[in-house]
Amino acid sequence: MNKIIIVVGYDDRESVAYHVFCQSVIEKATCPVQFIPLKDKSLYFYNENHVDGSNSFIYSRFLTPFLCNFEGLALFADGDMVVNVDVAELLHIFDDTKAVQVVKHDYQTKSKLKYLGNKNENYPRKNWSSFILRNCGHDKK
Repeated sequence: MNKIIIVVGYDDRESVAYHVFCQSVIEKATCPVQFIPLKDKSLYFYNENHVDGSNSFIYSRFLTPFLCNFEGLALFADGDMVVNVDVAELLHIFDDTKAVQVVKHDYQTKSKLKYLGNKNENYPRKNWSSFILRNCGHDKK
């Protein structure tokens, strides 16, 4: 039976959102799931060096293959989302010839500020890295 490892961005300032996300996954999942909270203080080997303050996992999300020992399928998700469908559906669209799969869309911000008063700027491929299906064993990790 396949399980889905879900690396979830965790920020102390939005811990309730993290738990809501996990609960929404659990309620819909028809396959086993394993959560890895991506909390900066638990990554003793890594130091997040950004100054925009948007969240504490802005770059560490890209450690997902490393955290999964460069094996198998894993999902990275920002912790401030709610899942409305079964994550097992990802197993049907997973393409093992690709290192990364994302939801491509042209998102334009609607507000100059986002949660916790941080700047909300438009940039190419905005939010593509909020939900990343990773082939952790792919040679182009």
